[in-house]
Amino acid sequence: MRTIGKSTVRRAWWTGACLVLLSVLMVPVQGVRAQGKGDDKLKTGIDYFNAGDFENAIKVYSEIAAEKSFDRPVRREAFLGLGRAYFAKNNKEKAKSALSEMLDLEPPLVELNPDEEAPPLLKLYYKVRQEKAGNMQVERADPGIKTIAILDFKNSSVDDRERFMPMEMGFSELMINQLRGAVQLKVVERERIAWLMNEIGLENTPGKFDVNSAVRVGKQLGVNAVVLGSFIKFKGDMWLGARLVKVETGEILATDDVKGDADAFFDLVEKLSAKVAKAVNVNITEAQLEKGVETKSLDAMMSYSEGLVLVERGDYDGAYKKFNEALEKDPSYEKAHLKAESIKPLLRS
Repeated sequence: MRTIGKSTVRRAWWTGACLVLLSVLMVPVQGVRAQGKGDDKLKTGIDYFNAGDFENAIKVYSEIAAEKSFDRPVRREAFLGLGRAYFAKNNKEKAKSALSEMLDLEPPLVELNPDEEAPPLLKLYYKVRQEKAGNMQVERADPGIKTIAILDFKNSSVDDRERFMPMEMGFSELMINQLRGAVQLKVVERERIAWLMNEIGLENTPGKFDVNSAVRVGKQLGVNAVVLGSFIKFKGDMWLGARLVKVETGEILATDDVKGDADAFFDLVEKLSAKVAKAVNVNITEAQLEKGVETKSLDAMMSYSEGLVLVERGDYDGAYKKFNEALEKDPSYEKAHLKAESIKPLLRS
């Protein structure tokens, strides 16, 4: 007869205990999945919206939003869908009301992805968020995380000045994407900065940005620091520079620059981003920086940047063509795809 040792008994007991504990921990997860009522209906609404059938999308989203037995995340998505559909039908008042009801279902904080939302809808979201906060700030400060805003870069190029004008937006977008990989750093999206400047009557022109305007924007955004960038294209070289302004005092925390081959400007932005992160005492690895680069094609980046310029001018048809042009040059350019999809409901035809 085989004798069972104490160690074997202990192992069996521990294994059993772990299985019991695991089954207990699994209950809430299974419960949440089981309570996902409305998911199928939500998918139907999304399908209607993507097909351009905004009337039926509104009908389905409205039914979901009104059903209080559905999970909050599902109802939040329904209200967002309503906002999108109403905006696509040019009913801004109802779109605003839907976004307001979506925010009423917080927490958790509802933050829209600027790459996935139509720019006018984003502006309306910021407006509603501001009104609910009772002040101009739409950024919620986290005491454990540093927050910075990167303003558009000033183009001081000697050569190819007109060709590189769209990169005033392109370079800031690149740096924002790269710095988002830092764990202890939050970077405000370009769209929110542009909206705020319009709200406070500050011209969104890089050549007119100075320390005072940076501090003003930074205080309204509730950020710790603001980056003022500039670039010069001369012959085959590119120079990128950045000044980091401390919002609280207006002092220049750091002034950094990088220089190299113009065709390798992705690497130059990475180096400058690393210096900016270091200036605010945030560590960021090369892998994290690299993750923020969605294309290595200069032509694709130029087309994408031209699309950003057209979006801000309200030329959505032209912007849509530019984003698709960027995709033709680099089919893996996911950000260009998202931007194109986000403005589809705003196209004239």
